[in-house]
Amino acid sequence: MIHLYGLVQELQHLPAVPGLDGAPLERRQIEGFELVVSCSTRTRSEVSEEALLTHAKVVEELMGRSSAVLPARFDRAFASEEELSDAVKTKAPGLESGLTRVRGCVEFGLRVLARESRPDDSSQASGSDYMRARLAETIERDRLSKELHAPLARLSRASARFGGAFDDLLHAAYLVPEENAAVFRDHVRGVEAAHPGLALVCTGPWPPYTFADDREETRELSA
Repeated sequence: MIHLYGLVQELQHLPAVPGLDGAPLERRQIEGFELVVSCSTRTRSEVSEEALLTHAKVVEELMGRSSAVLPARFDRAFASEEELSDAVKTKAPGLESGLTRVRGCVEFGLRVLARESRPDDSSQASGSDYMRARLAETIERDRLSKELHAPLARLSRASARFGGAFDDLLHAAYLVPEENAAVFRDHVRGVEAAHPGLALVCTGPWPPYTFADDREETRELSA
């Protein structure tokens, strides 16, 4: 099997780390794209924590050696060179736009939730009062979510918001130009200091997995 780690631009040199099953990393040139792969006897059904960590390690190493990395999902394995070539040819326009989108960027993840749960006073309120209170709460949560998200989105090339759990005020990923990364982290720390009633979990920087696919329905492109 041929295991794909991602597409790269201006890769300086292959990282000195092994691929799956200890196989060496290799370059492929297909349709003007440069791919990083390894070859092994692993099948598509073989998934383990060690294999996932190996894949992630290779992608992180590529990030430090390339101007752009379009990471592949772990399950992107191909039975032959022909199958790999056909897949690249079929998706060439989307791959080109994806590389342009993620060039010079890293990904941050953010979850925001209230530290204390809302007290349940429904037993002491009428049905209409309860519904009005819940509506007001929903409107306020939506307002706060937008207030938190907007400045982070402006620091990003693109962003993606997710449904998350009910208690999440905001669950999102941000594609941040590397030159904005420090400002992005500082802004998150500022929000946390200004809102002691909120718990913020910010992760990253990561390779831009969320933004590897060209899915407009899950992304917001920033001006």
